[in-house]
Amino acid sequence: MNNTAINHTNEAVFVSLISGPDGTDSVAIELAGGEMVLMTPSEARSLATSLITAVNRAEVKTSLRVSTNLWRRMGKSEPHLSPAAG
Repeated sequence: MNNTAINHTNEAVFVSLISGPDGTDSVAIELAGGEMVLMTPSEARSLATSLITAVNRAEVKTSLRVSTNLWRRMGKSEPHLSPAAG
């Protein structure tokens, strides 16, 4: 682990880009307990995509809960569609 080019910090996780002696790059993720995971850029991208997908799902789920609760608080329920004339 020669050179840390980029370092993004969160309270419990440190993410670094490490350049090897042969010019290859690795992504290092160090957890608060000192454990370190080294990944190829492709593996790190896959993990990042999975994390973003999970966060988006959680945010949508929370948003739907809030919007449903707001609808219930509005009082009376009104039909969404007009009855067919006949």
